[in-house]
Amino acid sequence: MFRRNREIKNVLMEELIKKMIHNLLKQVFEKVPKKGSFPVVYERYENPDKRYNLTHIILKVTAVPVKGAEDERYLEIAAVRYPQAYGAESVVGFGTTDDIIKRLQDKELFDKILSTIPRLARDIEDTAWEVGRMRD
Repeated sequence: MFRRNREIKNVLMEELIKKMIHNLLKQVFEKVPKKGSFPVVYERYENPDKRYNLTHIILKVTAVPVKGAEDERYLEIAAVRYPQAYGAESVVGFGTTDDIIKRLQDKELFDKILSTIPRLARDIEDTAWEVGRMRD
């Protein structure tokens, strides 16, 4: 039974990641200019896999806030845990808007995101532990 629950959770997480990539790709085509700043474009969903103490998983594209890099973008995976508002994120792609589109179409991105989520969850746990320790 336990193994079956883990398999169901893995399938739910896999489906979520595929959905996030697909939906973010559509948004990048529509909302991310080739050059200049823009509002963050993201897909945010509740975490379906409760093995990870996360409430939400976010896949986003942001403009690089550095002068001279007006055509550069970050593709990031992030995780948060509410109500404490702890979060962690990791860059999984970098480059021009066209580079980000190619990365979102790259089959390896799925595996990268899937393997990054547990690390983000650990980072959040470490942060929560440190904050708790400082309060004591």
